[in-house]
Amino acid sequence: MKRIKIKRYLLMLAGVMLLGGCADSAPADTASTDSTATVQTEEVKKEAKAIADIYDEITKSVTLYSPFCWDEEFISNYYGIDVTSLEEYVFSMSEDATSAETIIIMKAKDSASVAGLSDCLQMVVDEKKNEMENYLPEQFEIVAKSSVQTKDNYVWLVISENADAITKIIEDSIS
Repeated sequence: MKRIKIKRYLLMLAGVMLLGGCADSAPADTASTDSTATVQTEEVKKEAKAIADIYDEITKSVTLYSPFCWDEEFISNYYGIDVTSLEEYVFSMSEDATSAETIIIMKAKDSASVAGLSDCLQMVVDEKKNEMENYLPEQFEIVAKSSVQTKDNYVWLVISENADAITKIIEDSIS
């Protein structure tokens, strides 16, 4: 029992020494107005939010019309999207056939998948246009204004009357 306590103490001491070695050796001068502190602060990149959190923020900020999040089987079978190439995603479409509202946000595991994912989302746009063109001209106009967008490994499509507000939330969250 005594040996176990000694081992734990030594491991804890080694951890403290290791962490202590990682600390900055010079004491911080909090009153300093050195320009290097400003540069270092500006260089720190904001972490991108999880896609589920982005979608949650969208649903809290914008009223969506009958949204339904589809599963991987649907998006794989219906749109040919290989979900194994995705790190995370939200694939939301209105359940109401009279609404074209669609919010799709995907994060590819690697940049090589982005072009293919973008093509798949363009297929969504094209299909929505065909569905709405002769039957629901107001919805067709909303679809016609939409476009697939990419940034780094993110690919998204917003078809909505509130597209500008939703797109801003997405862009602010991933940058």
